Amino acid sequence: MADRTAGAPRRSPLAGLAPSGRAHGAQRMFAATTLTVEAVVVFFAVLVAHQLVPDERALTWTWGLITVLALVACGGLLRRGAWPYLLGVVLQVPVILLGLQVGLMWVVGTFFALLYVYGLFAGHRFDAEKDAVDARVLAERGADGAEDADR
Repeated sequence: MADRTAGAPRRSPLAGLAPSGRAHGAQRMFAATTLTVEAVVVFFAVLVAHQLVPDERALTWTWGLITVLALVACGGLLRRGAWPYLLGVVLQVPVILLGLQVGLMWVVGTFFALLYVYGLFAGHRFDAEKDAVDARVLAERGADGAEDADR
């Protein structure tokens, strides 16, 4: 059986982390939405931790508010290139580690991390498919326009 990918260029498994070229693409929308909702959830988790761990309130609020602000800022910086997407991946760590104070955040933080990474890869794929469809439609319009000009 012949290898179907013998002539195809190899794609890096991290190619989905590269930002798509679309200005308002699915990748950026998924990432920004996930980071924003995650910031709200982290804020409420900090409120819960405030009551659950009263002797560590200063740490809870410092860690929590810095994480919330970083998540919101990262969501706003996604149009600046690849580094905010990677920062978003790194920011999943303190969200998951909030489970040290609020046990359910181990599950919720892991869910958001998986959702964020899935959104990056799926959004990149959706944007690439949309670019291919746009290119095909423009090529068809160009071919139709050339035929109309010949008449």
